[in-house]
Amino acid sequence: YPTWTRTSMTCDELPYVGAPGIEDTAFSDADYDNEGVLGPDAASILIKILYLARCCRFDILHPLCMLAREITKWNTACDKRLFRLISYTHYTRTHCLHGWIGDPADKLAIMIFTDASFADCVQSSKSTTGIFAALVGPNTFFPLNAICKKQTVVLHSSTESEIVALDTCLRVEGLPLISCW
Repeated sequence: YPTWTRTSMTCDELPYVGAPGIEDTAFSDADYDNEGVLGPDAASILIKILYLARCCRFDILHPLCMLAREITKWNTACDKRLFRLISYTHYTRTHCLHGWIGDPADKLAIMIFTDASFADCVQSSKSTTGIFAALVGPNTFFPLNAICKKQTVVLHSSTESEIVALDTCLRVEGLPLISCW
């Protein structure tokens, strides 16, 4: 990763990366202790990427939400995460979310998928819930929404993490979609 300065970098100087996020274990303790250079501009950058993620790039929601949680305590690790996210977004700029509808309404169903990590945040040992909702039919697949949310409790097992994710999925996404449909 480059040494950060407040000068601009051209897109040609961005390295290719295959994934949008970096594991917490890749950082040293100093990365978490030292203040990041991009902190004053981070909110502005992240909100622009959030618009993209919510519209058509669900694949970047997790690293983006991890960065958004750190906005008030920005550190060097956050600088490195943001650089990685920008590089990934640059090299995958042709990726886009696609949906198609080829069935009448009576053959469609709302399907909601959920998953959870287990203690993926090294600092707090909290898990993350992921939710994906889509309209599905024999010739239909239309993404409706995706959510990436840090869980509010520290859990003791992967099973507990999955149960909390299912509860969040049903309350936050499932019930409102059923009442809407």
